[in-house]
Amino acid sequence: MKKATFKIRRKIILAFLFCLLSVLFFAVLSFQVHREIGRRLKLVEVADDLLNNILEVRRFEKNFFLYGQPSSLDDALSYADRVERLYLRHQEDVQALARGGAGKETFLQTLARYKTLLSALKTANGAPKTADAASTHSVEEDLRTIGQNLLDRTAAWAKEERVQIEKLFKQALYLFAMSIFFFLGLGVLVAFYLSRMFTTPLIQMQQAMEKIAQEDFTPISEEDCRSEEFIPLFRAFNTMIQELEKRQEQLAQAWKISAIGTLTSGIAHELNNPVNNIVLTAEALQEDFDSLEKEETLGMINDIMVQSQRASDIIKNLLDFSRSERPEMAPVDIDLIIRDTLKLVRNQLLLSGVEAQVDIPKDAPKVLGEYKSLQQVFLNLFVNAIQAMPKGGGLRVRALIDAESQQLVVEVEDEGVGIDPKNLPQIFDPFFTTKEVGRGTGLGLSVAYGIIKKHGGSIQVQSEKGVGTTFTIRFPILRT
Repeated sequence: MKKATFKIRRKIILAFLFCLLSVLFFAVLSFQVHREIGRRLKLVEVADDLLNNILEVRRFEKNFFLYGQPSSLDDALSYADRVERLYLRHQEDVQALARGGAGKETFLQTLARYKTLLSALKTANGAPKTADAASTHSVEEDLRTIGQNLLDRTAAWAKEERVQIEKLFKQALYLFAMSIFFFLGLGVLVAFYLSRMFTTPLIQMQQAMEKIAQEDFTPISEEDCRSEEFIPLFRAFNTMIQELEKRQEQLAQAWKISAIGTLTSGIAHELNNPVNNIVLTAEALQEDFDSLEKEETLGMINDIMVQSQRASDIIKNLLDFSRSERPEMAPVDIDLIIRDTLKLVRNQLLLSGVEAQVDIPKDAPKVLGEYKSLQQVFLNLFVNAIQAMPKGGGLRVRALIDAESQQLVVEVEDEGVGIDPKNLPQIFDPFFTTKEVGRGTGLGLSVAYGIIKKHGGSIQVQSEKGVGTTFTIRFPILRT
């Protein structure tokens, strides 16, 4: 059992570790994607700063060419210096933007050339009238070309980074959707796994417990167990069921002993008659043996044998009832069981002034049952009915067929004192009795209830104080 518990604990731990590792895996992937997005956003910010500053350089450059203001060149050089400082402050980021050292050196060289041309143009601007027009035009063309090159490059960097960020956002969305579907599937698998390992065996045990409450001690089949870890538990549960069944049988046997005690006085009177007849006949035979003829002697011996057989039958019936045997289900005749049981209480009926009437159809179908167990049920009902009528009365036993439910219905009705309505819900409880101390154990109806349930039937009671009580028993009809 401890080994099985360890296996269950290990499987649960492994299942939850797998779930935890899955969560960590997707969390790490998500963290990497979001960290990359953050890094790319920083690169975009640097690229935008470079682009905006170069745009300012180009703006002042164009202002100079349009309006000829020398201050525009100073502003252009100022923004070019700012671009250089920004570049140097974010060398690693710019290196990432330029995709390597070669790009870095090219950008620096291009920016240096641009600044050199701006300075040359500023110097040449001091004497525009005497300067070489062709040389100035060449400087202006180079300045425009290099400026456009710087602008295009930083714009391309910013655009490329935005494209990368868009891809990363799509990856994040795909990762999110994939994680949802993965964890949904994982949840279903874990739920199915836990259901297979825990829920199904527990439901089987719950159903077995409900059967036990209905006096059905059928063990749980180990072959139906879908989790090997629960097999030792099933075995322990089946052992408990077997012990409960033994206790139930012992309880029934205890009630038998109690019932035998109740029957003793009646049987003593019933045995007294044949024993007295035997004694009187034997004494007469002994006294008149010499004077009796052979036929008279044989007649008296025959009387002794008849009375002995009568006493033997009484004792046999009592022994058959008290004998503890393993119940074996077989087709039984309810009419025969009832009439044999009435023979056991015949003397008590006579002593109590109770008249028994049996109304059972001759074509009443048989039921699948165990003879002695069912005899025990009816004996309990008959004894209870006799004790409920101390001043005499009528005991009626009738049977009918319920075609709709395919059941044989047997009613045992008495004209006794009845049962208090507040006690009706408890009369089938073990050890509950309304009889005086010494007259009842409170086991009879409880045992009868269990026997009827074991036969697949039901037992109900209706009673009215001062009028009488009717027990209704339903048996499934044996299909032939």
